[in-house]
Amino acid sequence: MEQPVVVRTAGPADAARLLRWRNDPAVRAASRSRAEVSEAEHRRWLATVLADPERHLLVAEVEGEPIGQVRFDRLDDARHEISVALAPEARGRRLAAALIEAGIAWLREHVGPSTVDAVVRHENEPSLRAFRRAGFADAVAEGEFVRLRREV
Repeated sequence: MEQPVVVRTAGPADAARLLRWRNDPAVRAASRSRAEVSEAEHRRWLATVLADPERHLLVAEVEGEPIGQVRFDRLDDARHEISVALAPEARGRRLAAALIEAGIAWLREHVGPSTVDAVVRHENEPSLRAFRRAGFADAVAEGEFVRLRREV
């Protein structure tokens, strides 16, 4: 039986892991900003995110092993944008949709009902498949990105 993906709130102790995931070449290729992030820049960003009540940064785990992150940024009173990244060692295990689902469940429990948008590069087929498996539907094309949406 496959172990469930669980999420927990990220903290300062996750900084090195989150930076490693962010700077992974596959994650950078799929991101809006493809530049490598310095440690100092990442620590400033992480401190800002952790202090902001409108943003929720979570670490996903399977049997206590960190496998990725999910972040929700409030867009307005009724909408959040989701961002996810799988650890390189977790890829190929079909965990992305479960990571997304675990994050959505956390958001619903801790924030309440919301519309959740995901913005994914057109060429990022694995991510598009994962969001679609997690119940997201294509909403609109935005240049080199697709905005997918799910009501939660």
